[in-house]
Amino acid sequence: MLQFWFLWLFIALIVVLVAFTLRKERDDMPRKDILRAVETSAGSMGLAEKTFLWAFSWLDTRFRIQDYWGMSRDAYYSVHRQMPLTHAEKYKLRIIWYWYPLYCLGGISFLAFVILVITGAILGLYYVPGGEGDPTPAYSSMEFIMTQLPFGYIIRSIHHWTTHFMVAAVFLHMCRVYFTGAYRNPRELNWLIGVALMFFTIFFGYSGYLLPWDSLAFGAATIGINMANSTPLIGGWIATAMFAGTSLSGQTVTRMYFLHVFILPVVVTTLILAHLFIVWVQGIAEPH
Repeated sequence: MLQFWFLWLFIALIVVLVAFTLRKERDDMPRKDILRAVETSAGSMGLAEKTFLWAFSWLDTRFRIQDYWGMSRDAYYSVHRQMPLTHAEKYKLRIIWYWYPLYCLGGISFLAFVILVITGAILGLYYVPGGEGDPTPAYSSMEFIMTQLPFGYIIRSIHHWTTHFMVAAVFLHMCRVYFTGAYRNPRELNWLIGVALMFFTIFFGYSGYLLPWDSLAFGAATIGINMANSTPLIGGWIATAMFAGTSLSGQTVTRMYFLHVFILPVVVTTLILAHLFIVWVQGIAEPH
């Protein structure tokens, strides 16, 4: 019970930390003409018009909607498309060379994800998600991959250690973003996407850890389902959604396999694409 309260205290601290790192827009920042129009014409506009213009100006300040729309329109009539400068050209990173290696952590995380998708697809051809029997189909298929499948031991080892590597790279990437101040306005939305990616990456590793359904996996599943059941009000719903019931069963492996292979890859891929798109639009922040 004490561990449960420590867990929720840690989650609360993370939420508070994220909340305090979100910075309000400073008054001395340059504003778009549309924002000035809202301020000067507030008396002649209805609530719907003011809300729309405020929302549009907020998005335009952060994602340069008008600039990129104009660039795309000009590119339609021009042979040479004008692309934004790279972050190395824009921020002259040669003067902050001691930070430059840390700017590779995001790319390393993405590369690790690609390797995990490739090796996971190969392992999925031979893995059988079943938790009933002794030995279970999941354990028997994993044993076949490790002992009989040509290069199976190497492929699973690459998948296993790349998972650890990706978790470490994502964590260090978030540390770099935080300590260089790259989470500040106007990049707070991308920071929140990165926080979500961190949690999904950890859950990705946890769901894959249970798939062999050996003694280590069963122990980890026992800890996870006890934590889920201890959640106030919605504990039973969380346990049923994640573990296919409020107690461990053969269906737990199938549920984790479904989450690991179908749900999480779609969610993580979508977040990664959104994350990279925002980085491309905004550029990489110069260290503060």
